[in-house]
Amino acid sequence: MPHPLSVLRAPDGRQVQLNVQGCVWSGEFPENSIAAIRECLTAQVARAEIGVSLLRDGDFLVTCDTNLDRATTGSGPVRLATRKEASELRCRWREKVWDDRPPLLSEVVDVLRVEGSPTVLELDAKDAEPWPWSRVEALARLVEPVRDQVVFDSCADWNLRRLLYVDPRIRVGFTPTFYFDWVPPNEPADALPGEVGAYGYADRHPLARARMEATSDYLWERISSLTRLVPGVCEMHMRFGLFERMQSDGLGDTAHRLRRAGIRVGVWTLDAGTPDWEARLNNAVWASVDIITTHTAQQLAEAPIR
Repeated sequence: MPHPLSVLRAPDGRQVQLNVQGCVWSGEFPENSIAAIRECLTAQVARAEIGVSLLRDGDFLVTCDTNLDRATTGSGPVRLATRKEASELRCRWREKVWDDRPPLLSEVVDVLRVEGSPTVLELDAKDAEPWPWSRVEALARLVEPVRDQVVFDSCADWNLRRLLYVDPRIRVGFTPTFYFDWVPPNEPADALPGEVGAYGYADRHPLARARMEATSDYLWERISSLTRLVPGVCEMHMRFGLFERMQSDGLGDTAHRLRRAGIRVGVWTLDAGTPDWEARLNNAVWASVDIITTHTAQQLAEAPIR
């Protein structure tokens, strides 16, 4: 059984997983560190997430960014660093440098094998650059011993397709932010998709050039087509605000529709203490989401679901 503070019980009996972002469970260890990962595995949380980026000469570095500057003592792109250079880095977290170093994915796999925990570990693949086929094959071999315990997620559908081509048994989730998203009007749209379409969403698809049908029909056409970018995808992860905006525009059954297609829905990120967080949490649970990514899993788990 997963830790009771890592799940929510929905009114219909479903179990909603609280995805522990960066494996920060107690807050005593820096995010994405081996100590934080061990803590989540020992606590047997339902699900936890770490970021991974390709290193230059093999393996992946566990870090929240494709650049070393923010979360480590290094600088520059992760993909230009070697394993030896990575071994000399230290974690930078909460305006402090820690003794912990950012681990390699191979080290995380070893910990998963030893701990024997039921925790599902989401590997958030940060790279937008195409992975070389040789590295994809090496990655599939690396995670093979713990394949049933990990789920890859990425915005880069091309890398997910390569991974599934090499080993179709690997579980993958897709985040469609490069193609389709929503941010409040007073905030700039992300670099991709790069422009706001006729329906008010960040979307450069031809269907977004003019209003040609009901907004709810447009939304389902876009969401359903995006799932087909990664044949075999088992999860779709989307920004919390995007999910809510689609609800307000008439597509309130997104999670139900995707579940009928065998795809679970995850939303990110909701933290206790943010504006209207309890109401937003209740809304997500009633809307049948399966996974909620958060830095404050324990506080969310204790919130009443009405």
